[in-house]
Amino acid sequence: MVRPADEEQDVICHQCRKVDGQDIWTIWVAGEKQGERDTLEGAMQLARDVAVTYSRSAWLLDETGYPLKPIEPVLH
Repeated sequence: MVRPADEEQDVICHQCRKVDGQDIWTIWVAGEKQGERDTLEGAMQLARDVAVTYSRSAWLLDETGYPLKPIEPVLH
C-alpha cells in the first residue's frame, strides 16, 4: 500500500499552464522550486532525481488535480 503524499516534505511535480497556453511542469520539495521542464517525461525524471537526492517520495499533480499520483522510481 502506498502512503499518502506529504506536500510539505515530498517531491511534487506540478503541471502548470503559461499565459500563452503552453504546459510546463515544475518540481518542488518542501516549498522550494527545484526546477521546471517543458515535457512530462523530463519533469518526471527530474522529480525522480530530486527524490533520490533527498530520500523522499515523488508525486505528480497533473491537470486532473487531486489525488496526487506516485511517480515510481526507475530501477536499473
